[in-house]
Amino acid sequence: MKKRLSILLATFFYIGCLPGARGTYASIVTSSVYYLVFNAFNQITPALHLSVICLVTSAGVAAANEVSKLYGHHDPQVVVIDEVAGQLLTFLFLPVTWINLCLGTVLFRLFDIWKPYPIRKSEKLGHGVGIIADDLIAGVYSNLILRLVGWLLINQSLAHPYG
Repeated sequence: MKKRLSILLATFFYIGCLPGARGTYASIVTSSVYYLVFNAFNQITPALHLSVICLVTSAGVAAANEVSKLYGHHDPQVVVIDEVAGQLLTFLFLPVTWINLCLGTVLFRLFDIWKPYPIRKSEKLGHGVGIIADDLIAGVYSNLILRLVGWLLINQSLAHPYG
């Protein structure tokens, strides 16, 4: 049971088992679900958003650790729960707009693939922690760039980002 649950969570409900760009699929699905949940409830509180990030991160570390042991690899390609955590962090404390969702998804994927310092170095933390840590840093970088773009170009209000 533990093995099945770990695979289910680590692969983000088997998205990580699809052929092709698994991380990109997970990011797009995460952004889409985030948008749908926001619209369904007409707002997402900062406390709820942060709680979900913490829950996904904690469960993701445990699941990714288990799956990395099962696969005998420090970062198996099927593990995409790290993309979910990082993508959610990209949107933390920002308005839910199409620009932020699309640009945030692209920025996150770029940072996750490019891995500027210290993203690549954080992968060496080992198994579950290393798998998740690099994506969380990519999420922070993406969030900061979105804030800068919003401040410089779009002039969108960051005063009340959750509704």
